[in-house]
Amino acid sequence: MQWKTITSSIGNTAFGLWNNGQKMLTLAYKPKSNSVYLESKDGEKRLFHYRKKGIFKNKLVLQNEYGAELGKIIKEGRQKYIEVDDKRFYLNFKNADNSEVEIIDEDQQHPIVVCSVEGENPNDSTNYSLLMVMCFYLFHPHNYNKSIAA
Repeated sequence: MQWKTITSSIGNTAFGLWNNGQKMLTLAYKPKSNSVYLESKDGEKRLFHYRKKGIFKNKLVLQNEYGAELGKIIKEGRQKYIEVDDKRFYLNFKNADNSEVEIIDEDQQHPIVVCSVEGENPNDSTNYSLLMVMCFYLFHPHNYNKSIAA
């Protein structure tokens, strides 16, 4: 899977998640408001908010348009993981610029997805929001069967 920059304008960056030549998701990220707008290949549109939480601001939380927490990225020492529906997905960054990452299921202990980010100097906030939305959509029980069938 690969995130590709598909358009850029002042204050907004848009990405497409591609898998085997097929676009699965389109995501627009607004860093000033930490808002993430998403459109899936079946036309579903969603708004997410991306916030730092915790005493030391070491949790990055994904909330839906109503403020309900959907997932989070937690940093514990050098280890980072995404938690969606009480299920952990560990992140293993493959290179120095963090443009390629393996997502490892806590139960299976091997990569279930390898994803790369292609674009104009993606920063940590952008990368983490892309990864978290991808995990929510691909591994959420409601969407998991649909993404496997595609």
